[in-house]
Amino acid sequence: MLFANKTLRLQAQLFVLAVPLNLIWEIAQIKAYDFPETSLMTDVIGCFVPTLGDGLMTLIIFWSGWAIFQDSQWILNPRLKSYLLMSAVGLLLAVIVEWNAFRTGAWGYNEQMITTPILGVGLFPVLQMLLLPPVTAVLVQRIWKKLNNGPSF
Repeated sequence: MLFANKTLRLQAQLFVLAVPLNLIWEIAQIKAYDFPETSLMTDVIGCFVPTLGDGLMTLIIFWSGWAIFQDSQWILNPRLKSYLLMSAVGLLLAVIVEWNAFRTGAWGYNEQMITTPILGVGLFPVLQMLLLPPVTAVLVQRIWKKLNNGPSF
């Protein structure tokens, strides 16, 4: 039971930290997107739903590592292969989401978005999923280290 609670806490912390980090990123890149019939204000407010999706993608990265490394705590002691996994899964998820958005017409890019030549998707969302999951992992590692090394009462 303790194992399940620790793993559940870890996942909750990943999600809770990923959401505000991704919200900041989403708002920063909003002007590089074209949305059908919306204003900038509704776009900014509308960033919250995709940000929840970004939090879910962070959890998918965590679950992928859990399955591959057979360790529910892998993200607390990552090695190079852990960060490579975060990057690979993050890249794959970013490309899938962006391709799906184009296919469904959910959004497009304007001249401010740099697109990747081979993948044909925006550089900003790719960088987002390459950079923010490891940053989130490092923040969670620091929290867990502080909790485990802090004063005991």
